Amino acid sequence: FPYTTLFRSVFSIRETADHDLLIATRVGLVRMHGSRFTTTIPPDPLSRRTVFDALEDSAGRLWLAGPAGLFEAEGQQIRPVLPAGAVSANAVVTLCETRDGALWAGTFGKGLWRIQGKDVRSYSLASGLSSDNIRVLYRDTGGTLWVGTFGGGLGTFRDGRFQWFTQIGRASCRERVEISVVA
Repeated sequence: FPYTTLFRSVFSIRETADHDLLIATRVGLVRMHGSRFTTTIPPDPLSRRTVFDALEDSAGRLWLAGPAGLFEAEGQQIRPVLPAGAVSANAVVTLCETRDGALWAGTFGKGLWRIQGKDVRSYSLASGLSSDNIRVLYRDTGGTLWVGTFGGGLGTFRDGRFQWFTQIGRASCRERVEISVVA
């Protein structure tokens, strides 16, 4: 079975509205539809095939995160949205959609990005992040975006503000950072 090699390095698994599985692997995005598998590989100047995360948003668009950046896939067309460049220190590693339809992309080295339509905004240490190395994003049922980092701890983004938790089990946290987000 040729896909056993693909599944040795799985980074994320998500389900689409049609109940397909999107499996992000070291050798591309594997889409599992019933017992049928297809592989999508985003363009990369260094011929890396890795996809760290993939997400079908509420509008049905497919997003791919990898070492070469963030891509939107539509049919056979793959369009770069946030090119990462040649170094893997700028890789897009995690994706999350918030209730307002914005796509958030966490990178290893370039902070956090918010994409909504043609509006693309970046957030970094200078704008309130605790680290430019984002590892995981999660939207809870209340609409809060949770941000897990490499070296900067855990934070939240809600109502245009970041809040960072610096001590587990205590009420203390870094002060809130006000950031304006116009939807």
